[in-house]
Amino acid sequence: MPGRHIAGGAAGSGGGGSYSESAALVRSTEGMSYTEEGRQQGGGGSPHDGGEDELMDSVDSEVSVLAQFHEDAIRQAGFGYSQWTLMFASGLGLAADTVELFVLPYILPSAEFELCINASQKTWLSGITFLGMMVGGVVWGNLSDRMGRRRTLMSALGVNAVFSVISAFMPTYGTFMTARFCSAVGVGGSLPIVFAYYSEFLCKADRSKYLSRLVVFWPLGGVLVALTAWAILPRTGIGVVIDNKEHFSAWHQLLLLCSLPSLVAIIGLVFLPESPRYLLEAGREVEAMMVYQRIYKTNNMHNPAAHAQYQLSELELPSKRPSGRGLSSPPPPGKSVLADMIYSIEMFWNSFLQLFVQPHLQVTLLFIVLWFTASFGYYGLTTWFPEYMQLLKTREYESRTSLISNATYDGSAFNTSVENIRWVDSFFKNCSFHHMTFSHVNFDNCTIEDVRFEIIKTSRTYFRNSIIKDSRFVDTDLTDQHFENCLITNVTVLSLSAGCPLDFDYNIYLEEVFHEHLVGQIAILPGALLSALAIGKLGRVKIIGLSMFLSSVHALCIWFLSSSTAMEIHEAVFNFIFMSGWNAMNIATIESYPTHLRTTGYGFVSATCRLGGMLGAITFSNLVTASRAAPMLTAAAVLLVGGIVSVKLPETNSVLL
Repeated sequence: MPGRHIAGGAAGSGGGGSYSESAALVRSTEGMSYTEEGRQQGGGGSPHDGGEDELMDSVDSEVSVLAQFHEDAIRQAGFGYSQWTLMFASGLGLAADTVELFVLPYILPSAEFELCINASQKTWLSGITFLGMMVGGVVWGNLSDRMGRRRTLMSALGVNAVFSVISAFMPTYGTFMTARFCSAVGVGGSLPIVFAYYSEFLCKADRSKYLSRLVVFWPLGGVLVALTAWAILPRTGIGVVIDNKEHFSAWHQLLLLCSLPSLVAIIGLVFLPESPRYLLEAGREVEAMMVYQRIYKTNNMHNPAAHAQYQLSELELPSKRPSGRGLSSPPPPGKSVLADMIYSIEMFWNSFLQLFVQPHLQVTLLFIVLWFTASFGYYGLTTWFPEYMQLLKTREYESRTSLISNATYDGSAFNTSVENIRWVDSFFKNCSFHHMTFSHVNFDNCTIEDVRFEIIKTSRTYFRNSIIKDSRFVDTDLTDQHFENCLITNVTVLSLSAGCPLDFDYNIYLEEVFHEHLVGQIAILPGALLSALAIGKLGRVKIIGLSMFLSSVHALCIWFLSSSTAMEIHEAVFNFIFMSGWNAMNIATIESYPTHLRTTGYGFVSATCRLGGMLGAITFSNLVTASRAAPMLTAAAVLLVGGIVSVKLPETNSVLL
């Protein structure tokens, strides 16, 4: 092709100059040139003699040429309808990540009752989401660098959507866990691709502003799932029990609706192009040029004053990259399918090894520590806040327990629900409890004689140190665990209600959970918008460090929280402060790796982010009943470590993608 630079080539006719140490390309239309000055060893400035050193200099030079060409091409294509459409489709993929994480607190009470899940299994159900996201980030991040952004993003979101729908129909704990894991693998793989894909349609000047706006879709996903859960889920424990009598209860419906962001994103991506920066890196320059021209035409379709034709043409395209660094180079001819599989695994492994050698080793290690600490603190506190609020509500509820002692009931009939009562040293004779609910009811050291319990639903109801004789239990869910150290004689039990042997707590505060999550997610929105203004002026590293340090200091205020209202305000302020740093970390991570390692690197550090989130959630869940000093000091210390590490990061404001 005319005007094409040949990497590592020699002279043309008439003894022309060598291009082994410089890559020069001159635009015919506006005089723009893509030039890399030759590199020389030592102070004498003598050129390379050739060989391997000469080849590596040529490769490095070519990478810079591609980045500069892409920057000029995307800047001339402009920002407009193409990028807004891409933001919407990519943003829905980002929202799917939030939906996957935050739908669990809403469905857990219903799943606990219907699938008969104990406390340990509930912990694993939360952990399996993080584990799936870890796997997805590593696998799809690597595939995106080898196969392209768009197709891998569509496949990742497709896996998420399909298994999210499947999980809504799973009847057992094991099958439900498997479906949720696969769903998380898909959405975990989409996160690194979303940011890389969208960033490669932005010029350097627009990158921080519009990537920050893209981040807004993450809390919007949380708001969406909170509002949907508020609309269709029951808000009380007894409501959960009644709802689960339905063939397809509300929490199954919620899981179906949660697949919509991924499905709509896939539909949008069908009509969007591949990243032109990836196409350049893969040696598909003509396809890249078609994408640039498409962006230009779409952005200027309502602007008759714009140039009729895109200014760059195939004449200005840089040369193909050397085959040793190409992204899409085919595997060597294999003698068997096994040989091809081994080659693919080696390529997969070699991509990760590049993250841990110079020049990427230091930045990879810094991002591992930074993402781990940030995620540990954020998801830990996100878990602690609602659980501690639940604990405060429970303690307040228990403080209102009605204590009835030394009471005598002879021939009494009870047919209305009984809640939060403790009978002590009381006597029941010839009484009946019919078609009612016991919630948090205790019979301590009571005598129960000739009493009928018929059609009874119970929650946290216990008979302790009591005498029970000549009585009947018909269609109740009372089992041996509800009778502690009791003397039972001549008691008839008929038609014991089948179901889960676990003691489901009707005294849950789902309405408070909805409200707390909604406030927390809404508070993230102004934080993301504020960072869009500040990152471009202050830089990525300063915003990350400032956000982490302020979040660490703000965590110390946990000591003063003693009410639900104070906790909601504290969480909202924390999310507002923290989101600016989180947003800057996303942008800095994307800008810190070259195109052929961009999603591989981001996918790997996002896996450490998920690991930190899982460990943080488990750790802070165990600190709920401890002194507030424990979560306060833990969160402050971890976030402070992240802030200290962040100052070592290189600034990426001027990096070309």
